[in-house]
Amino acid sequence: MIFDLDLDRVRNRPGIKWERHGNDVLSAWVADMDVEVPDFITDAVIERIKAGGLGYGFYDEPIPVLEAFQTRMSHAFNWDVETSDVLRVHDVIQGLEWVLQTLTPADSSIVVQTPIYPPFYSSVEGTGRNWLANPLLETDHGWALDFNHLEEVAARNDVSALLLCHPHNPCGFVMDDTDLAQIVDIADRNDLLVISDEIHCDLVYSPNKHIPAASISDLASERTVTITAATKTFNMAGLRMAFVHTSSDRYSPPLKEISTRMIGGINGLGQIATVAGWEHGDEWISELVEGLDHNRHLLSTLLNEHLPQVRYRPPQATYLSWLDCRDLNLGDDPAEIFLSRGKVALNSGLAFGSEGAGFVRLNFATSPEMLAMLVERMASSI
Repeated sequence: MIFDLDLDRVRNRPGIKWERHGNDVLSAWVADMDVEVPDFITDAVIERIKAGGLGYGFYDEPIPVLEAFQTRMSHAFNWDVETSDVLRVHDVIQGLEWVLQTLTPADSSIVVQTPIYPPFYSSVEGTGRNWLANPLLETDHGWALDFNHLEEVAARNDVSALLLCHPHNPCGFVMDDTDLAQIVDIADRNDLLVISDEIHCDLVYSPNKHIPAASISDLASERTVTITAATKTFNMAGLRMAFVHTSSDRYSPPLKEISTRMIGGINGLGQIATVAGWEHGDEWISELVEGLDHNRHLLSTLLNEHLPQVRYRPPQATYLSWLDCRDLNLGDDPAEIFLSRGKVALNSGLAFGSEGAGFVRLNFATSPEMLAMLVERMASSI
């Protein structure tokens, strides 16, 4: 079973998640899962290494990883793409910065749905653009887009793009076809680019379903640049492989003008792993999502038992929970208290924007046993 984990092995695993704070701290912060990389990926990588295939490669067409992308999008999301419209990059954030630099004017404003994944802020600011918040609404039925506010900010003269985190990190909100159609309509009426980060696309809980933003209409395909990867799904972020896609007559030519040497050769083992994941991973993904689904509900039970003051809405997607700790009276940064007193490492809500004061983000992609330990330690810290 995917979530039947050796806890000593997990806590001594190399990598930033467990090394930063030491193995006496329970780590549930950065978005790496504690599960093992599936055998069909490690076997493919090892086979490539044993064959001596670490030289130059992956330049001559047909390019296997682009064909795998085409097949995966059709099979999983009923989205037909052409390999000629897909560009390889090292990771989603590199792709995002490339799109911002190439397709939006300097000093223009980029609309983001807050609270939001922190690198969105730093990428927008680092490329000389300004971010403009369109805060999500928390309703009785879950998180929702504030379309009245979005209409207002999108109409500003300085706005050049709408940047989507789809599915949303940290709230786990999944946009449906109605949401996406409204976004594309607003973008079209205001002549805006839609940039859609879809790296969590495989990690969606029934009855919700991921719909690629660019797939909903011809207009959406003309307005949208999609950035995605298989690395989140298969827990292999260190293999550095992602994709930028657009079939837009307007946006595709300038993106393709960049020198490939500015991007650099894409990790060969990352490409091997991505192909293996998409060719052999359907059953594994189903088991993974089933285990994550169990954990997101287990977290509700654990919080109700140990920390009933914490407000938690189980996410519709991702393995990330957005916990409202304001009733604990721990100040704006409860993550610091949980770390210093309870030896539990969580993400500070402050990193996700002003709406994150009093919140933490907890990564529940671990064993049920570890998840129980995490919540018990959090409770002991107060």
